[in-house]
Amino acid sequence: MLNMTPIEEKETETGGRPSRSIWRRLLFYASAIAAAGVSAALLANFVVMPLLVRQGDLVKAPELTGRSIVEARNAAEREGLKIRVDTERPDALLPPGHVLKQIPAPGVEIKRGRTVAVVLSSGFDVRVVPRLGGLTARRAQLDAEHAGLAVSELIEVHTPLVHRGLVIGTDPGTGSVVPAGTGIRILVSLGPTPVELAMPTLIGKTPEEARVIAEGLGLVVRSTTYERRRSRGSRLRDVVIVQDPAPGARVTEGESVVIRVGNG
Repeated sequence: MLNMTPIEEKETETGGRPSRSIWRRLLFYASAIAAAGVSAALLANFVVMPLLVRQGDLVKAPELTGRSIVEARNAAEREGLKIRVDTERPDALLPPGHVLKQIPAPGVEIKRGRTVAVVLSSGFDVRVVPRLGGLTARRAQLDAEHAGLAVSELIEVHTPLVHRGLVIGTDPGTGSVVPAGTGIRILVSLGPTPVELAMPTLIGKTPEEARVIAEGLGLVVRSTTYERRRSRGSRLRDVVIVQDPAPGARVTEGESVVIRVGNG
């Protein structure tokens, strides 16, 4: 049997297969490379890609106001957006079918594929003032609102031609063409102008006589009370001793009169 020296054994081991230390180094390098690959994949998947995707999905809402619905739809589709018409409303400037308002506003970032809501113009909406003369004030107001108008003011005036509480006319007048929602003024009759006169003397008259005199002048006796005054004797029994308004005061037709009657 041959005897081998330690040097020969080391050379034989080196010349045959790699030593354990070499294997350990190779495994370490392979593990480091694999870990770096995994880290790079995670970074690309969870950091880089979301940034790229988010950047690509966001677009700015285009300016759509003033455009026709066809132009607005084309502009939105170029940005990858959709159009939804929410409602229409009258407008004196924009023709029918043109965008009055949009949500979101122009320049606001929005995800591609989302919807832009728009309000369209229905054009210049006009209405005709209906005939309201002869109606009650309440009925006239309801008819005006039903016609697409508003009542801005109720004006009461005296006239002998129209019964009290009924409509005399409107401003603008019947048949006028005005924008929808326009406020009109309605004139309502208060009846004839009350006649002004001097309050007659009712003192010393019986309640029945006082009532006939007052009502003959268009006045109304609203209240009659009895008052005892013994110092004057029986001459003051059952006759007017106090009146309001006082004799000679200026009164108008329909005004109320209060009298007090003596009770002995």
